[in-house]
Amino acid sequence: MSIRFDRRDWMNFALHGLAWSSVCSLAQRESRASSSADEAPSAHHAPRARRAIQITLTGGFSQVDTFDPKPELVRRHGQPLPGSVQPETFFGSAGALCQSHWRFRRRGESGLEVSDLFPHIAEVADHLTVIRSMVAETANHTPATFQQLTGFQSNGFPVMGSWLSYGLGCESDSLPRSSCCPTRAANRSGGTANWAAGFLPAEHQGVMLHSSGEPIRNLRDPRGLKRGRGSRGDSGPRTIGTRSPRARAGQRVPTRAIAGL
Repeated sequence: MSIRFDRRDWMNFALHGLAWSSVCSLAQRESRASSSADEAPSAHHAPRARRAIQITLTGGFSQVDTFDPKPELVRRHGQPLPGSVQPETFFGSAGALCQSHWRFRRRGESGLEVSDLFPHIAEVADHLTVIRSMVAETANHTPATFQQLTGFQSNGFPVMGSWLSYGLGCESDSLPRSSCCPTRAANRSGGTANWAAGFLPAEHQGVMLHSSGEPIRNLRDPRGLKRGRGSRGDSGPRTIGTRSPRARAGQRVPTRAIAGL
């Protein structure tokens, strides 16, 4: 007896196999979620943060105008840059040194120095942690942004949100693990690499939220598409490529026969 396999048979079998694999995966996750708290691994301390918000200002405020006072820069205001090594510049050569346009003051009980540019943020200085030891290895916006987000000047590495997702996980599979709200400037300087998962699985990539139109693209059916008999919304993948056995040439192969090969 000859058995003929055509494209429609293989497609239907593949669709049913993927659906069953999805059911097994979901059942496994539910089993892990219902396990006792004693069996679940715990951190060495009780977690306090419920979410993390990272604001990346590409080409934004300078550190010398916000949270990083430079007394030596004030003393050398108007003087040429000392030394023979000149920094990388976009146009021409570096000009004279310029002090901050805003005065720095010590704020709160901690004495954290914050400029007058942020009078309201300065009121909560005791709740801020400012790191002044981080430096960039380039003055070019795009490589510097990559280094800020991933630690490397080249793209292809996971951003901070991806690492947090990878290390801490997510409470729900129905919501994005990490999301981003980029501006047009972010799209010009690095684009989607600014929220990519790099070499980590794609589930750790940031979900882009748009400020106009649909916040998340491709969640709804396109305009003009009506759900009805024969569509995915009606009876699922089984309707794709299905015809009556009498209308088909050759012998129809049961799923059991294919699975046993």
